[in-house]
Amino acid sequence: MLKAIEELDTSIKKDIIIDQIMKSKGLYLLVSNPKVGKSMLALQLSNSIINGIPFLGFKVNLSPVLYISTESSDCQLIDRISTMELSQKKDSLFIKERDSKVSINLRDLEYDIKCFAEDKNGKLIIIDMLKDIDFGIEYDLNSYTDISKVLSQLRVYCDKYNVTFLVTHHLNKRGSILGSIALKAVVDGTIILQENKSNKKYVTLKTENRDFGSIDLQLKRNDNLTLSVCKSIEEDEIPYKLTQFIRYAASQKEFEFICSDIVSRANIMTTPKRFGRMMNNHLELLESEGVYITSIRNGNVRLYQCKYIEPSLEDN
Repeated sequence: MLKAIEELDTSIKKDIIIDQIMKSKGLYLLVSNPKVGKSMLALQLSNSIINGIPFLGFKVNLSPVLYISTESSDCQLIDRISTMELSQKKDSLFIKERDSKVSINLRDLEYDIKCFAEDKNGKLIIIDMLKDIDFGIEYDLNSYTDISKVLSQLRVYCDKYNVTFLVTHHLNKRGSILGSIALKAVVDGTIILQENKSNKKYVTLKTENRDFGSIDLQLKRNDNLTLSVCKSIEEDEIPYKLTQFIRYAASQKEFEFICSDIVSRANIMTTPKRFGRMMNNHLELLESEGVYITSIRNGNVRLYQCKYIEPSLEDN
């Protein structure tokens, strides 16, 4: 039956797992190079879903999570959860491991998926990792046809049990998803983690999605190995760079400098231009640490005069 556009039912809204990232009954990939933190991010994401708290600032829908681990044992998962200081609600996070088997057969999982969806009202299933799932057929990771057949099996469960799958996988050496382009073409979206080569404390999270706009976030790895959003590496590291300058000022007591040489003298890992902007934007912070700076114009060069006065305990 034909319908005019004004006759369409717009009252039905798309359910989400994570706003702007994952929809209900979807199929998604979480990819990165080895040891970047896919599994840790998957656990952090699980924690957000089961507690109904935002994931990296994005709204989530509360739901139990089924975590199918092919690489970590129960003890390893518990250790990770403890290290990350994640809080687990009772009867909300369910774990399935391969129990020393070479792989997990997808057909053997169907009963668990059925119980999770129907008895626990669970919506999200995480498979960590793709390579260790036995799909019941021999397949070539680089074959478009084979990968389409493999992923279509997960799509059947999405529709049959009203669940969403998030599957972890690797990037290749070129930074693309390892294997056939079908891995990217068949899924609803991908979440890509890329580590900062110069500072492994930082990673970039990017999404590509059929239903939502793309996302590009700079993330910082915290002491407990969780990830949090930071505006930029430069802004996040300002306290450390200022500390280097404060230490130098404390050792010299009183001195003159220009930005083009102080970064070298004080061993500050940034450019003169960035240091000058950072310093001038944080003069009050520097003064609270006993560093007082004035500037004068000397021809075409801005000359700074710095004086360090040890702060008293009352000032802190």
